[in-house]
Amino acid sequence: MRRGVMLLFLPLLLSFGLFPQTSEAANWEKERMYFIMVDRFENGKTSNDIDVNKDDPKAYHGGDLAGVTKRLDYIKDEGFTSIWLTPVFKNRPNGYHGYWTEDYYEIDPHFGTKEEFKTLVDEAHERDIKVVLDLVVNHLGPNHPLVEKKPDWFHEEQPIMNWNNQVEVENNWLFDLPDFNTENPEVVDYLVDVANYWVDETGIDGYRLDTVRHVPPAFWKKFIPAVKEKHPDLFLLGEVFDGDPRKIATYSELGFDSVTNFPFYYGIKDQFARKNGSAEELDSVYNRDITFNPKAMSLATFIDNHDLKRFITEAKIGGTSDEERQLRLALFALYAAPGMPVVYQGTEVAMPGGEDPGNRMMMEFDENEKMQEYVKTLNQMRQDYPAFATGKQRLLGKTDHMAVYARESKNQTAIYAINLGEKKTTMRIKASEIGDDQRLRGLLFSDLVRQDGDAYEITLDGSSANGYILEDSQVNWWSLVAIGSIAPILALILLLVHRRRVNRSNEKQ
Repeated sequence: MRRGVMLLFLPLLLSFGLFPQTSEAANWEKERMYFIMVDRFENGKTSNDIDVNKDDPKAYHGGDLAGVTKRLDYIKDEGFTSIWLTPVFKNRPNGYHGYWTEDYYEIDPHFGTKEEFKTLVDEAHERDIKVVLDLVVNHLGPNHPLVEKKPDWFHEEQPIMNWNNQVEVENNWLFDLPDFNTENPEVVDYLVDVANYWVDETGIDGYRLDTVRHVPPAFWKKFIPAVKEKHPDLFLLGEVFDGDPRKIATYSELGFDSVTNFPFYYGIKDQFARKNGSAEELDSVYNRDITFNPKAMSLATFIDNHDLKRFITEAKIGGTSDEERQLRLALFALYAAPGMPVVYQGTEVAMPGGEDPGNRMMMEFDENEKMQEYVKTLNQMRQDYPAFATGKQRLLGKTDHMAVYARESKNQTAIYAINLGEKKTTMRIKASEIGDDQRLRGLLFSDLVRQDGDAYEITLDGSSANGYILEDSQVNWWSLVAIGSIAPILALILLLVHRRRVNRSNEKQ
């Protein structure tokens, strides 16, 4: 009988939407990317531990391609849909980070072999994880012999003295790294061939292109169409290390599928890595992106990476009372806001780290299960509710330290609220902004906000946030029919039980 009653209740449970709809990532703005520094991730094979010295922060530490393959299930379980790997090409001496290329057509022996790289890509694809490879086209590694063999392939050796002079930034040597003369057609053809080679050889899904602002735009106008002609679906992410959203917008116009959103990073750091951040300044971060960049939705957003202090360390410097709580808040902002979220390895376990190489320590997998579960929850939220990935953003209201936003797509409205202040705060959002007879169902923690007169009241503790899905608060007719059909059945059951008891009582008499 119990099973029969549960079957009767099942349609009613379904009508209340207890099982959320999921959506498979189709566009890159829907991706959730995990950034891996190969040498500092996982040592999967000790036979290639060449010159490994874990006591030297600038030496090889043993991470390799086999190690990344070994951890693909971990990455999948955390909810990421793509990985970005630091360069794996053969490097000049001490190039543990991968950015000092020696030979573009060989895998560095510290990391493994071509076959192991192919295996990694195949295994990732079996798990529906895309693979993006870092590629440097601005320079080679220090003291590269090609400078003497092909001097016309390189700009004259001059250091960058004025970082505000774009001619110097694009043509002078970045530190002691030989700067490609990309005005030379041979250089363009060579770099295009390199890019096409690894796609053909391994089936990777895209490139993260390093030091984009150090290469003249004229090169990108040739390189991008040439690579896309052969591989039209290839994802190209340009790294533009600049905090000016207007400059980021100029590079978005060159044809990249996405550009790193450093203005977003600086804005989030400044407001979240301290006490009582400003909601006004947070809103300005979003507004600047939308104002200057028509492709703002496609930008790659992040809160730390291998070139910056880790967020936990920034929060400690900022004097916050609970660095990990602020990290959770910043991660929520990363996932709730427009853009493709990129999470640097170690952020999901709250690893600390200062300037390079302090921000490049070996990954610690089993140090913080609560943070890992939190990141997993954010990835699930972004997957289950597509409005967080593709919806347009609209401010619903703000106070000094709290802001509430709507993310609206064609078929769904999501709402999120962030309290940057230390005190519990309540905000009333006018019903005219959301609609009458709605309810806001909390996603990170249980909270159901119903209409109260002409408004909805959202309350958050200090330094906390929540996402909400907008739903119709009225019970629909189908639900009423379901309830109406169940009530008589329950009444009949009770009547039968009552009669049985009466009959037994009569028999005993």
